Amino acid sequence: MMKQLSEKLTQFVIDSGAISKESYAVYQYGFQIGLEMLTCLAVCSGIAVYLHMIPEFIALTVFFMLLRSFAGGVHLNSFWKCFICSVMVQTSILVLNDLFAFSLRNAWGIIIVSSVLILWISPVQNINRELDDDEKAYGKKMVVKIVIVLFAFAGGCSLIHINGMVSLMAFTVLTVLVSQYVGIVKYKIEKNMRVRK
Repeated sequence: MMKQLSEKLTQFVIDSGAISKESYAVYQYGFQIGLEMLTCLAVCSGIAVYLHMIPEFIALTVFFMLLRSFAGGVHLNSFWKCFICSVMVQTSILVLNDLFAFSLRNAWGIIIVSSVLILWISPVQNINRELDDDEKAYGKKMVVKIVIVLFAFAGGCSLIHINGMVSLMAFTVLTVLVSQYVGIVKYKIEKNMRVRK
């Protein structure tokens, strides 16, 4: 469904003369990813409104998306699998943090350990998008910057006693870390399957 919509959107942009036909594949892919992300964001924000967790959703989404974009992690093979998993993961983080928030000490422990491990293994590749050395270096550099901002955000929340937000950041980095390790395993399995063929 998203692919057909992105194809129509790309053809419209080509017909309007804004881009050349040679750029079709790049724009079609970009529109498809954009539409898929917007759909997921719309559903997740609707759930956040229902749960009365809009500030938490915004913080979670910003850091989760930034870390996942540059640190990598598991990528599922279809829009619907990715959509369902993304909605479930974001909703689960919000609900788990509300029900079982980490103490401030535990949250900071998780943030520090998870961030170090995320930095150590970043960026995680996937079979559909293997990275060259420059892309890996850029990804790692961006992850360092994101982690610094996350630490500053969590530190500010600690200072003004918004401990629930610090706990949320702990759940977020822990989830990204788990996603990275699952992504590494998936990448190795898919790469071995390709080699056997």
